[in-house]
Order: sequence, then C-alpha cells, then structure tokens
Amino acid sequence: MLQHIVQLGFKKDLTETDHAFIAQQCDLLKQAIPGLLDMRFVANESNRTPEFSHAFVATFSELQAHDLYQAAPEHDALRQFVAEHKTRLVVLDFTV
Repeated sequence: MLQHIVQLGFKKDLTETDHAFIAQQCDLLKQAIPGLLDMRFVANESNRTPEFSHAFVATFSELQAHDLYQAAPEHDALRQFVAEHKTRLVVLDFTV
C-alpha cells in the first residue's frame, strides 16, 4: 500500500462551498480510480504548523494506482482548485 499525504496552506479560510466541492471531488476520485482505497480532506488540529491548515490523506493499493490517479483527468479539477487557492503545499508519499 502507498500513503499519499498533501499538506496545504490556503490564502484565505475555506468556505462551506469550498469544502463541499473538495468532498465531492474526493468522492469522484474514489469512484473513478481503481486502487484508490480511501481519500480524505482533513483539518490540521495542531498549532505547531499553522501555515499548513489542511491535508489530503489518500491510501492506494499500490504505486501503480497512485500513478493512475496522478494522470487521471478526474484529478484535474481538484488540482486546479488547489493551485488557485494554496499558499503552501508539501507532499509525502510512503509505502506501508
């Protein structure tokens, strides 16, 4: 299995509409990508890194599923949203 974690900071607080869009995109990706076992968008509850307010946490069955996810057109809308709204982004991928 592969864990894919994307920590983010945003230019401004996310709205309810933003959260609904992100949740919808996560659900779409889980349905569209074979091997994407779970994908969540979570708030950072730690005050130690306030520049990173949220994270995507995804679990893939294998590296090839992650590669498929990265290339999938279904990923484009979420990628574009993040690119337009982020101030910071860091990615951590590791095998379990």
